[in-house]
Amino acid sequence: MYESNFLDALERTTRLGLGTPNVELSDARFLTQEAMSRLPLAIRDIMGELSEDDVVAQCLSLHMRIKPVIEQILGCDAFYTIGWVSFKNSEMFKQTEKSLSDMLNRGITGPNVNIHAWLTLPSMEILDFSLPTTYAKVNGIEEGKGRAITMHPSDLTGGMMYQPMLVGEEFLSKSGAMKFFATYSG
Repeated sequence: MYESNFLDALERTTRLGLGTPNVELSDARFLTQEAMSRLPLAIRDIMGELSEDDVVAQCLSLHMRIKPVIEQILGCDAFYTIGWVSFKNSEMFKQTEKSLSDMLNRGITGPNVNIHAWLTLPSMEILDFSLPTTYAKVNGIEEGKGRAITMHPSDLTGGMMYQPMLVGEEFLSKSGAMKFFATYSG
């Protein structure tokens, strides 16, 4: 299901006049135990220690900055993916093609935009370094802080689903979202 939604997101990205990356799907899994053991240290070595404030509600800039590290460590492309997430009976950051088109046409005028971003690998595995910590902080729970979602979407539990809407980074510059990225000092 995620794969067909991702392919739909590629088409939607093109329909909205945005460039799309060249995507070659792979049956291989990249998030192996060995790779997962190397990722935290590689991220720290390149980006420094990330504080809670560096992660909470920073999905747009965080995943943009972390993308080259992921590609280097995993040896594959990582596709910047914008979309929304459903969990249990709620929808977080939900957008439609129309709402995204409106953001492109009007521009984003403030830092509090209701969109979410993560990385998708050619295997359709996802990496989300922001949502668990953001969710934990907003809901006042300790569990989840400092965690990441790094798995194939078919392995998600509790009714959690990722819905890709756009693929690639061009939306950030064309909508004006990039100007609100927090300055990174790590």
